[in-house]
Formats: sequence, structure tokens, C-alpha cells
Amino acid sequence: MRILVYPHDLNMGGSQTNAIELAAAIAELGHDCIVYGRRGSLCGRMADLGLEFIEAPEPGRRPSVRIARDVRRLVRERGIDIVHGYEWPPGLEAAAACEGEAGAAAVCTVMSMAVAPFLPRSMPLIVGTQQISAVEQAAGRSRVHLLEPPVDIDHEEAVPADGVARFRERWGLDGLPVVAVVSRLVPELKAEGILTAIAVAEALDRSTPFQLLIVGDGRARAAMEESAAEVNARLGRAAVVFTGELDDPRAAYAAADVALGMGGSALRSLAFAKPLIVQGERGYFRTLTRDTADEFRWQGWYGVGSGTSSGPARLEDELVPLLADADRRAELGGFGRRLVEEFSLERAAKLQLAIYRDAAANRSQQKRQWGEAARCFASLAGYYAAEGVARLRSRRRTDDFNAVPVAAAARAAARVAPAPSAGPILWFPGVGWDTLAGTDRHLAMALAEQRPIVWVDTPHSALRDRGRGAAPVSHPHPNIVRLRAGTIGGVQRPLLRSLANRRRADAARRYLAAHGLRPSAVIASTTAPMLDLVRDLPGRRVYYATDDFVEAASMWGVSRRYLSEARERNLRSADLVLSVSRELGRHLQRDERPPGWLPNGAELSRFDAIGRVEPASTGLTAPIAGVVGQFNARTDLDCLLAVRARGLALLLVGPRWFTSRDDDAAFDRLLADPGVRWTGEVPSDELVPLLRAMDVGLTPYRDTVFNRRSFPLKTVEYLAAGVPVVTTDVASLEGLDPRWVRSAGTPHAFAELAAVVAAEPRDRAEIRRAAAQHDWRARAAELRAHLDASWGQAGVASSAGSSACAAARTSSATTGEGVRP
Repeated sequence: MRILVYPHDLNMGGSQTNAIELAAAIAELGHDCIVYGRRGSLCGRMADLGLEFIEAPEPGRRPSVRIARDVRRLVRERGIDIVHGYEWPPGLEAAAACEGEAGAAAVCTVMSMAVAPFLPRSMPLIVGTQQISAVEQAAGRSRVHLLEPPVDIDHEEAVPADGVARFRERWGLDGLPVVAVVSRLVPELKAEGILTAIAVAEALDRSTPFQLLIVGDGRARAAMEESAAEVNARLGRAAVVFTGELDDPRAAYAAADVALGMGGSALRSLAFAKPLIVQGERGYFRTLTRDTADEFRWQGWYGVGSGTSSGPARLEDELVPLLADADRRAELGGFGRRLVEEFSLERAAKLQLAIYRDAAANRSQQKRQWGEAARCFASLAGYYAAEGVARLRSRRRTDDFNAVPVAAAARAAARVAPAPSAGPILWFPGVGWDTLAGTDRHLAMALAEQRPIVWVDTPHSALRDRGRGAAPVSHPHPNIVRLRAGTIGGVQRPLLRSLANRRRADAARRYLAAHGLRPSAVIASTTAPMLDLVRDLPGRRVYYATDDFVEAASMWGVSRRYLSEARERNLRSADLVLSVSRELGRHLQRDERPPGWLPNGAELSRFDAIGRVEPASTGLTAPIAGVVGQFNARTDLDCLLAVRARGLALLLVGPRWFTSRDDDAAFDRLLADPGVRWTGEVPSDELVPLLRAMDVGLTPYRDTVFNRRSFPLKTVEYLAAGVPVVTTDVASLEGLDPRWVRSAGTPHAFAELAAVVAAEPRDRAEIRRAAAQHDWRARAAELRAHLDASWGQAGVASSAGSSACAAARTSSATTGEGVRP
């Protein structure tokens, strides 16, 4: 893949540093990355990283038609697949350049504290905080990805001790504790906090003296230096030291005892195991601890306080305990160092590459969006008109979308949780009862051992059914009532789909009313906005995301816009949000508290006979690697080809459903190999002998955003059958025993690992014992715990969070006794 990376600026700054470091990391993964832009101080860093640089013409007014034309020329001449603009002007120019080019897609990253409303919604958008991601999704953007500012941990750590000593000597650091700030010195966001730190350096001189080290440059530097000079003169020592901008500020971080900062700079300081005080605006200062980490993960490494006048006292309260206690500094520094490993450059590069792949695969959905283009143009024109008025009134702010941060929006009041009830659980699943049993059906059957369930099937066409289908009310499983709602055909067409969803909700209401039942909870694990459609019903409303339904739009052939809007309606109506993986949960988070985690499970009893049955006769020679599941766009066929090339036989069990001709052809080529056997879909009672024949189970997932947010059901089912697993390092492995589940990052490594695992001795009984914690009964107990813990809360995270998202967007541009027969 060829990628043109276009930062908004190439002088020192967090967004542009992230851009070039990510470009280098992606180049190391085997892709061609070129950096485009105007020359700046970061060109030396690009040269050190071996990145090709193409200088852009003078842009003039931004966004620039001249730049868009030049980028389009490069797209054609260099065969560029992705144009990645950082911040809104390059983002708009990238979108314009790719509009007429069928082979290129545009991507935009915004690391500012708010997103320009005139960026096209059809373009994938990468943001740096969960809160901004939540705001943009709630506002209608369906292609939003969270990627916190990455940290090149290996690079940051590579500072020799003598280099730190020379740095301290060069800048007159005299042995007092050092509080370091590495920042752009600009009025917006930065100046207030730094000026407060200068004042605190003077205020604490007699009780807790320290030196304040300020690294950086910008328009506010002169005013800061003037204030610092006055403080130094009054104290008679260099209490505040300015270095100006440093091409390599690592020694400054390393020399610090305490770091003060926001955004990417705050994260980089953690790589040096320094305690961190996060700086914000309106007097916000707060130390990173185990208790505050979730707050920063949500709102970003920044915050908004109660008022500027409270800033000095707040900073003193945070700073003095750290300066006085070296052990506390070491403890918090170690915590920060462990935390920042989650923000590693390697992890970020792989995620960004998955975003690129998805953008390239869906590039046609960016083209010819004339209505969206008109909206963007009108919004941009309005922005420039407002800027013109602000200039005339001398109120213009340069860092415009940092000037009105999302985190400054007032929070909406939380909705009071409903009172608990002993009634049945009303369940709206994503599939019908008669289809292949998935997460929701397995979980409902396990939960039905303790709670009555009213299961409302997905709508079916009465025209196709013609009376031959199941009864409107049936009992497919003990303690479960199944309801079916018939509608006219075309249930996936927009207007008919809405009618079908309402018929489904009405079927539930009629049954509950007829039997005098009040549900204790309403669970939706569906793509339809069912929680919104049954807001009148009592009970705790739970949205359970078993996959990222929006990212599956192209694979399912369903409108992405509909899936996104339906999900947001469910999230706004939910009292409790659960997700199958933590990564998906973070994507669905709509306020400070993350959704609950409820991963997939396995029906262990289904495989109780596995040690007593003979392996199926497959016609294959051992060792045999097996895959059970659907073969579709999620499957990495390169991994399967590599496993076969390594000499392992392949046993493929499950239906095929490829939407791509290339994938279909590749699968046919694989099946033509005599060392491969494909059974197609098999009845559940025939699955155990097939699993018994496998030496290793494979989960060969492609690296896509959808897969990264999943928790593969097949991986847990392999373990339940006593089969060790090799998986691609894409989907979540959290909670899985590393003795029996191992991952690899490339097809070659995947095949080599599969060969190793297949040859190792294994104890199927021990693997099954390790998998016992993943039984569906255990998952049902976890669901009950989530429900029980949520009763009686003063406020509801998801509902309040969705309201808060709306506020932020505006500021920045009777009990039943069970199921009766």
C-alpha cells in the first residue's frame, strides 16, 4: 500500500510528530509512506527515520486548491492508495484530491480538542480522545476511530545518562527538583497553565523550592519569558528556565522529577517513568493516578476546571506532595510507564493500518457524495464568514478548534435508574431462534435457568411464510417464550424496515399486556433501534453489542447510515451498555464510565463426549489444522494458504459466504489442494468428531477494524472441545489462557506457530478445565451481576453520556411473576 502522509505543519508539535512517527512505523510493516508538506524543524527527524519527503507549494489560504491539485498529481504519478491529512485543512485538501481518483481514499486525523463540522462524514476520521469520538458518532459520523497519541517508547527511552548530565549542566539545573513542561508556547490551551506554573514556582520558593523547565517556542513565549524574568529577579535565582524549541526534547523529559503537560507531550513523559500532572484550562491540574486514569482515557490528557483563579491553589495541591515524597514520585512514575505501553507506537501503527485497509476497501463510498459536499461547503463558508467578523472585532483565535474544546461542554443531568422488578427479561436478539445459534441465543438459554425470558424474533415476511412458519407464540426452550412478528416483504428496505421494527415492538407489548407482565429488563443485541421503540416499557434497558454492527455494513450489504443511527438510538435509550470486547466498549463509550465487558462463551457440555468419540475420517494426513465457522470477508485466506504451504493439512468446517470475487476465487484455489477438505455446514451432532480430528484450531482473522473489536466465538469453542488455538493478533484475547491460545502477526508467523502447536503434546481435559470459566452459565452469571450492580444507581452512564455528547456538539460548533404460558 502506498500512503501519502500530509501533516498540517512540519514544525515541532504533537500532531505532526505523531504523523511522521506513525508513517515510519507503518513503513517498517512493509508499506510505502511518503510525507508531504512545507519544510519545518521536523524534517531532520524524518530523515533519521528514512522517510521520503515531498515539499508542498505555498498553500496561501487554507484549504488550498493549489495543494489539492498537487496532491492529485502525486496520487496519479505515484499510485497513491491513501492520502492521510492531519487536522482539518489537509483533511479537506486530501478529500478534494481523491474525489476524482477511483484508486485513492482520503483519511483525516484530528488531534485538536474539537472537530471541524465541515469535514466530510464520508471520510474516515481518527480522533485522539474517547469523548470526541463519542460526540462525533452521536452527531452522525459513522466512520470514527479512536487512536490516542502514540508513543515511540523505544525511541524515548534511548537517552544516555551522560546526555542527561550534560543537559542539566547546559541549562543550569542546580540540583533542586525539576518540573518540566514540553509544549508549544501559544495562547490557546497552553499559556494559562504555564503562566500559572511560573507563578507557583515563586509562591513555593520558601516551602518547597523547585526549578520550572519550559521547553518550546511559539507566539506566547515573549510574554511567558517576561513573567519568568520578573520571578527570577525577585527570587535571585533561575527558578524558571527557558530552553526554546529543542529538536530532541528527550533529555528534558529524562531530567525532570515531575512532568506537567497535556496531550501527546503528557503521554511522552510517561515513557520516562515520570509522575505526571495533567494541565488543562480554567485552573485544571490533576495528577495521573490509578483513580484518575479512566478520566483521562475518556476526556483526553486535558481537562477544564472551575475557573482560572483556582489554578495556583490546584497546582500547589497536586505538586507539593510529589516534590516532598520521592517514593511517591517513583510509584506514580512506574504506574505511568506501565500505562503508556497501551499507547505504544507499534500498536497504534497496526490499528492505523487496519483503518487504511478499510478505507481502501470502501473508497467508492467516499466518491460523488454531492449532498455531503454541499453541506461541507456551506459549513466552511459560514466558518470563514464568522472568522471575518471576528477579525473585524479583534477577537480571532488562531487555534480555532482548540479554542472551544469538547471537554469544556457542560454535562447533562443523569437519568434516574428504574426500580428493580422480578418480571421476565424481554430480549430483542440480532437473529431469529431458528438460525445458527450465536451469542445472544446461547446466553439467553443459560440465563433462562435462573430468569424467565421473552424472546422476540427478528421480523419475518408473512408473504414468504404463508402460514407454514412457527407459531406466533412458542416455547423453544425451558423458561423461554418465543414471539414472532410477521410483516410484509422487503424487511430490509428503509420504509418497510421501520414498519417491521415497530411490529416487533408491538408484538412484545401485546404479549406482556395480555399476561399482565412487567419486564425486569429489556435487552437488545440487535442492529434495530429496539430500545428506543420500547421506551414506554418498564425495566432496565440494556444494549449488548456482540459485534461492531456499523463496521459490518459493507459485508452485510446493509446501509451504514441506518446501522449507525440505529445504534445511537439504542445507546441513547440504554441504562446499561455491554460489549463483547473492551475495544468495542471503548468505541461505544458515551460518558466517563466504560461499558461493561461481557465476552463470548462456550457450551462446554456440548463437548463432554469429545474424549469418548473417535476422530472423524477426514481423508487428511496429520497434523491437521482446522477452522470451524463461516468463511467470509473476515477470513484471512493468506494465513490458510501459508498453513498449507507449511505442510499442515487443512480441515475447513462451515459455510462460505464471500462478497468479493477475488476472495471467492482464492478460496476455490485453496479447495483444489488435495491437502484441504471443506465440509460445508454440518449439523451440531457431527461437529465433535471433526474437532476430535484436529491438532490445532485456527482463528485466521483479517486485520480489519471490525475484527479488532470482536471476541471470536470460535476461539472459545475450540478450547471447550480441548483443542489448542492459534489466532491472528487482531481480535481480543483478554481472559484466554495463554498456554492454549497463541497469536501471530503475519501469515508466515501464523503458519510457523500453527506447526509448532500442532506438534506439541496436549491434554484435552486440561484445556477444557482451563476453558470452564468461559461456559455460557458463567457468562449468564456475569450478566446477572451487571444487572444487579446497576439497580438503584443515582444516574445512568449511557443515557447521560449521550445527552452530554449532544451538549458538547452544540458547544463546539408493577411487578410480574414470570413468563406465563
